[in-house]
Formats: sequence, C-alpha cells, structure tokens
Amino acid sequence: MTDPKQLIQRYCKKGDDYAFHIFYRQQAKRLWQFLVARGCAAEHAYDLVADTFLKFIQTVCRDPRSPVAFLYRIAINQQIDSYRRDRASPVDFDTDQAELAPDVSSQPIDKYEYLRNLVKSLHADEQNLLLMRYWIGLTHKEIAENLSLPEGTVRRQAASALNKLRQRWQDDEDK
Repeated sequence: MTDPKQLIQRYCKKGDDYAFHIFYRQQAKRLWQFLVARGCAAEHAYDLVADTFLKFIQTVCRDPRSPVAFLYRIAINQQIDSYRRDRASPVDFDTDQAELAPDVSSQPIDKYEYLRNLVKSLHADEQNLLLMRYWIGLTHKEIAENLSLPEGTVRRQAASALNKLRQRWQDDEDK
C-alpha cells in the first residue's frame, strides 16, 4: 500500500509505525525539493523538513483527510516562521564581500533558472499554488481542502497564475 492517505490512516488508527515510515520516505525528498524551490537554502531545508514532520506527527491524527496537503501547509508555515526569525536577528553585512562578488548580469541564464525567476515574480499565494499543483502534484481538491477554499476558486487561481507566467514569458520573447 502506497496511498499517502491510507498510510496515515493506518498510522493513526492502528499505530502502524511502518506505515508512517513509508509515508515519510515518499514525502521527505519531495518536501525538501519544494522548500528549495521556494528559495530555502539546502541545509536549512533539511532542518525545516525535520521540524515539519515533527509538527505533522503531533497533529495529523486529529484530521487525517488530506495528509499530503496538510504536510505542505505546515512546511510553508515553518518556512515563513523561519524567515521571520532570521529577519529579526541582526545581520553583519560585509560590504567588501559584496564588491568582490562576480557580475552575473551579463551571464546567460538557463531556461530552468529563467522559469524559476518568472515564478518568483508572482505573488506568494500564486507561487505556492503552482508549486503545490505542479511540483508536488496535489489535486485541485486537495489544495482546496488545505487552503479552505472552494475547488473552483483554486482552479481559477491556478489558471490565472499560469496565464500570468505565459504572458510574462511572451513579453520577454517579444523584447
């Protein structure tokens, strides 16, 4: 059995630790990739994955209807909280280092990086929606349950975000 929902239900109802282990193995790498795609440093993403699963395991049995969507909602919240904590701490910026950094403005950019920058230009809610839908592979229904929105709204917002990406891509090609 590999269905995430069934695995979590077995874990919650029967205390099946092996079912949770399988769920973890299915989701941990994809969750890490998701956090990195959202701009998190690779090393920090490992910590966030651990924190996310800790919080997930403490709360998922209360309502295991959509465990994957719930897991990613926790991860997004963990990343936002981490970002807020980091911004609150003082940073010692070394201006000499900034002057020694290579000029990358004239270097060619690959299509993956270009697309990533286009996605980053969208509003954070649109970014999350597209990442949940196309990176993680959640259905519109799962996203709607996770975000407490009607499924039609999620479909419309996803289509709108994709149209924005297409338009920005087209505008750049026309230049």
